[in-house]
Amino acid sequence: MKTKTTCVILSVLFLLACSRGQETVTGPEGGVELLRPFTFVESCDKANPLLQEILTQDMRGKKTPLVLLHYYAEILNKGTSHGRIAKKLDKLFLCGKPPEQIDGYFHGITISLKSGWDIYGLLEDARRKLGVGKEYDVVQALYGRALSGTSPWAGKSFKALNSERLRELRGGFEGPRETAYLGINSFRKDNSGVVNNIANYLLPVIIDMEGLPSPGRKQESWLHARGGLFIAQKTHSVAPEHPQKEVMALNYRWESLANRLPNRLLIDEIVEIADGLFLGKLFYATSGKRLFKEYDPAVGNEDYEYRNFGYFALMDDTWAHEKDALFPELAYSVTENLGEKFTTFTFEDNNECRAIQDELGDRATILHYLQDIYDHIRKGDSFKDEYFEELHKIFMCGKRPDGINGFFHGGVVSFKNGGFLRKFDRSVLNDLYPAVRPFSPWTGKTFLNTSVEELGRYIGSDASYYEGVKPIILGANTYRKDLGISLPVTVFIEHLKNAGMVVEYPDEKEKREEIYVKCFYFIATNGKSVMPNNKGRDVLLFNYRWPEFHTMPPDNLCRDELVKIADGLYLGQLLYSTKPKVPYDPDADPAIYGYDNFGYFILMDDDWHTIKEFILFDTN
Repeated sequence: MKTKTTCVILSVLFLLACSRGQETVTGPEGGVELLRPFTFVESCDKANPLLQEILTQDMRGKKTPLVLLHYYAEILNKGTSHGRIAKKLDKLFLCGKPPEQIDGYFHGITISLKSGWDIYGLLEDARRKLGVGKEYDVVQALYGRALSGTSPWAGKSFKALNSERLRELRGGFEGPRETAYLGINSFRKDNSGVVNNIANYLLPVIIDMEGLPSPGRKQESWLHARGGLFIAQKTHSVAPEHPQKEVMALNYRWESLANRLPNRLLIDEIVEIADGLFLGKLFYATSGKRLFKEYDPAVGNEDYEYRNFGYFALMDDTWAHEKDALFPELAYSVTENLGEKFTTFTFEDNNECRAIQDELGDRATILHYLQDIYDHIRKGDSFKDEYFEELHKIFMCGKRPDGINGFFHGGVVSFKNGGFLRKFDRSVLNDLYPAVRPFSPWTGKTFLNTSVEELGRYIGSDASYYEGVKPIILGANTYRKDLGISLPVTVFIEHLKNAGMVVEYPDEKEKREEIYVKCFYFIATNGKSVMPNNKGRDVLLFNYRWPEFHTMPPDNLCRDELVKIADGLYLGQLLYSTKPKVPYDPDADPAIYGYDNFGYFILMDDDWHTIKEFILFDTN
């Protein structure tokens, strides 16, 4: 639900979140106690000799499964074949469990690549029978010696798909009913690495890359580019050796994804082997008779002759520090090659505003600065007033956002004790919000320039109030639909139309932003702030209060205000009337409604949203 309306259910959700018990950390069988244990499926045969070798001998002196994967990668990068390591990785894979859900960005490390074609297997069998030479995998040897220390691949991003979009991407094919995700790969660029630069130069030949900096334009985030779309869904493995193994399959083969060869033959598979850590395998279809034909999901996996071409790991942010320590040559930072867009406020030109720009200091981005402010507010009473004042100064230095249009991602900066909440010593909403955030499907807001006539469809005869006003902007809050704990809130929002509220669904362009439904409409116009301490600041005023919107409490008391603080980044105040019994009159003096500030939010374009997701700003 929109962040402001979550207040009415905060205490209930907080109790639900706090009722979850703590998990006990135990080591694997064999006596090695781990800081982060394996999470194997119940059917895993822990008495298997090979698994016992992994858990007792290979894990000796290692505290996490990621250290083990690094150990295997080091052996493979120096060797000429996979040998016994491939069998061990396969055993870990078979004991891993398919992730229940996987959403957001995950860091990636390639463990090894290998030759998977049948012709290689035949040659290797012949070599063994003749007793000639030693085992040699040319793909693995080439990767280990040339590319393992400078690989451009950085990870994968996942976004949940609704059933309609999934059916569209699969060309009407129904398939499994499990939650599906649209995914894309991310690539890093090491400007000092020759091999990495060559790889990044060649990647666009085989992958349809987006976000590549054009000549003369600097890279604007840690990402060099993204490419290689896939649909991820829980299903059975394509491996002929274990077709009943449940995995999360990352299918690049659908025609709608427009992948080129060889990726149009690729299905990755991942399983979770520890909390937030996933082991993956690359499977390419090798059937010669189907090599250049369009993918047909009705064709059996055995007919496509899938073969394993390597191993990789994915991990969430809780592993990022350990990843960078183990694989320092593959570390990347959000600070790499950031442009001025992310570090320059677009403020009024005066001493106080210049002082805020100076206060940014050596922080990587403005979002890092806002995140620091939030962290200080949460530390306690001795901090909150000082840092709320800092947020207010930033707001006062911002400019009215003329020309805002389209969809903008949303995020919460900090809640504030306004109205009756001032009686509490602590910032109670900030204390409760982390427990509630996972339940919220709110993604942002849309803005559309409109006319008085069009406005009449929403607020009836009250639209005449806007005669002669320019611009008139119709705004709406946007919500996603996930098959997770936020689903009941999304369903609740959809049913608000039964109470007379406006509930609409996105157009084709908005669907690409993963918007599922729009609700909590408002009208935005240029005007003077209604808050006395904003001193008549020019802002974009949001008005949720028109009776014909039939907006549910407390948002029927809301008048948000928005200013632009950087290119593509906006800061807003959550303002509510503290006099709910005073009927709304647009011509009345705003002072009679006792508007008070209940917090700050941000709206941002796609570039800023990439940074937000990367630094976990207002995420689950």
